[in-house]
Amino acid sequence: MLKINSLAPDFTATLSSGEQFTLSENKGTNIILYFYPRAFTYGCTIETKSFGDAYEEIKSLNGIVVGISADEVGTLDQFATSCYSPFELASDSTGEIRKLYDVQRKFNLGTSRVTYVIDTNGVIQNVIHNEVLMNIHVTASVKALRELDTGTIKA
Repeated sequence: MLKINSLAPDFTATLSSGEQFTLSENKGTNIILYFYPRAFTYGCTIETKSFGDAYEEIKSLNGIVVGISADEVGTLDQFATSCYSPFELASDSTGEIRKLYDVQRKFNLGTSRVTYVIDTNGVIQNVIHNEVLMNIHVTASVKALRELDTGTIKA
């Protein structure tokens, strides 16, 4: 995993809508970038719905959410719809973004469940890694955005 206070690597990915997302084009916005193993699995569904439930507060804190998995765009579009997701999901079918963000499980056994909170300058302010407790990713991310908003984040 990448370290807190490091610059988030730039990338471009295809979103579930078919549009392109480039990290560097979103400077000035806080970004919650969460990596999850696979669409339509139990834990990933819970995590995506939980981020969706918190999305209004995230937006109010100048934030956006982008979920990334190895799934193809068509699968992600169906998954986003099934989760009633108000935000986009991104495809990393080549594995390049997972390598950039060091979230590949050992022995190439899929993607680790890791969330990065990236500030308006593109700097990683929080890293959450928990394979079992999906909601921790949401609560810790929102807490970090609140701290960024009030200037009290503890790096």
